[in-house]
Amino acid sequence: MFGLMKNAPAGYECPFCRVAETLPTPAPGSAVVLVEPRVFAFVPLHHYAGIQGNCLVAPRLHYENVLDIPDSLGNDFFRATRLLASAMKKAFGCEGISTRQHNGPAGDQDVWHFHLHVFPRFRDDGLWGGHKAPYVTEERLEAADRLRTALR
Repeated sequence: MFGLMKNAPAGYECPFCRVAETLPTPAPGSAVVLVEPRVFAFVPLHHYAGIQGNCLVAPRLHYENVLDIPDSLGNDFFRATRLLASAMKKAFGCEGISTRQHNGPAGDQDVWHFHLHVFPRFRDDGLWGGHKAPYVTEERLEAADRLRTALR
């Protein structure tokens, strides 16, 4: 309908679909923080500029990019983003929230499943120029625990 970009290589095994298959009850030790009927959110494997507690919101069904996702999921994404924003303020005392979303190779998309980044923000945190770094597993799971607690 919208001239879909298809960039996933042949035989692509989607890591976000693997997570979605475990829902509604993710495995113990999971970084999933929010499970809704059509979307879920989790702390990813990486953070940016040292800002921890970032999340990805993804649909439970597979859609490659913004040109692929149905309009009907818009409310689900806004609700999840609002819930995460509130939880991030409680859990991390952040001063603001930023979101971003990438599509296609030139748009820096590197997982071929639509997702929205939600970041806790602090004054002069350097997010936009910051480097991508892997979480230490314990830090990732601790951030996820704090967010789950704040979402209750």
